[in-house]
Amino acid sequence: MKAKDGTQILLSKFTISEANNLSIYLNHLSPESKQRFGPHPYDVDSIYTLFNQSDTYVGYIAQEKTQGKIISYSVIKHGYLEHDKLRLESYGLELDKDSDCTFAPSVSDEYQNKGIGKLMFDYIVGDLQAINKKRIILWGGVQATNESAFAFYSKQGFKVLGQFEHNGYNYDMIFDIN
Repeated sequence: MKAKDGTQILLSKFTISEANNLSIYLNHLSPESKQRFGPHPYDVDSIYTLFNQSDTYVGYIAQEKTQGKIISYSVIKHGYLEHDKLRLESYGLELDKDSDCTFAPSVSDEYQNKGIGKLMFDYIVGDLQAINKKRIILWGGVQATNESAFAFYSKQGFKVLGQFEHNGYNYDMIFDIN
């Protein structure tokens, strides 16, 4: 598979054997990216804990083919975040722990705007379709100041549910899997 700039990439589900490489990837994100992406701490022990505790979480990675370096990482949580439940329901959303999932994506700073996020998203959606997931909820929404991410999600077909404040304004967004 190729990025827009011709970079050869490999997409796969994350395996725990990649924990050290994932920690390196996460710790090399820019301060701005670190501020925007935080579904879990970036250390190896936290990564082990998250992915070894249950099958509730699934990770996905994109690697630059020649070096094997992780250049994109996403987490899917089956179901929804309990602390977001009331807010999501306030929009009239009927949550379903079996058919909903929550999505936290990231792309390394030097590989942004090269089509890797789209390739990863399509790969993940295909995987979720195979296990009968119906909706994807953005993990913690998207910050209103993150215009490029908001544009990306909108282009993929995410719809705004509503707005909330947490360290600034954020949009809750949802994607219906067809």
